[in-house]
Amino acid sequence: MAARDLAELSEGRFVLGLGSQVKRVNELRFSVPFEHPAPRMQEYVDVVRAVVGAFAGEPIDHRGRFYTVTMPPFPGAPPAPGPIPVYIAAVNALMAEAAGRTADGVLGHPMTSARWVREVLRPSVERGAEAAGRDPTDIDVTTGLIVQVSDDEDLARREAAAQVGFYATTRTYRPVLAMHGFDELIEPLRRALVKGDMAEIARVALPMVDTFAIAGTAGRCRARIEAFADVADRVIVGGAWIGPEPERIEANQESILDLLGPGGRAGP
Repeated sequence: MAARDLAELSEGRFVLGLGSQVKRVNELRFSVPFEHPAPRMQEYVDVVRAVVGAFAGEPIDHRGRFYTVTMPPFPGAPPAPGPIPVYIAAVNALMAEAAGRTADGVLGHPMTSARWVREVLRPSVERGAEAAGRDPTDIDVTTGLIVQVSDDEDLARREAAAQVGFYATTRTYRPVLAMHGFDELIEPLRRALVKGDMAEIARVALPMVDTFAIAGTAGRCRARIEAFADVADRVIVGGAWIGPEPERIEANQESILDLLGPGGRAGP
């Protein structure tokens, strides 16, 4: 129902992004059981579409493996102003395949690389699409990017390292690190996180910056963002939010807007 409202308020420009989050967050922050995330998310997309369709008077009677929804949404609202694209957030192969089977797009995590998108994310989406009899080219492949912009390249790299190191403590991202030969850094990073030692996290993660982030001067960052045009249909860029002071976070976001130029786009 919220997606329908946002689609109306944005005059049809809204894209609904859905993500399962990781096991620890589900269980320890929200007290929600974490099981079968990929098939559950695939069915959830079907349920959301059924609810959105109910605003147009379509009957709703979903009885699936994980969800049963037979009651229509609150009355009084007209249909959404056109289809609402649904994207699934995915890191690893199974979730990306689920996106390929049912979603309009996949949103890759910022803890990524061009190689990961090319060799894992996109092929997984294509497998899922082909298994469902869909055209893989109809599914948008979007990925997030960690971008730190500064004339002081050492500062930008340290800031990016703290964010990369924070993400690298999550088990879900181990395959990404392993592909690039960084899985031996996971345990030292976890020990530093338990101690709350962000300086140590940044130090340990610094060798990963050029692989999993874009950091440096505006010109360097712009060129590396544009390089993703060969592997992704769209990129969503954002800065580090773990480590830097608020004023530095704001300055970095302003720098990102400046380097993207009019319309907030660069490359794909």
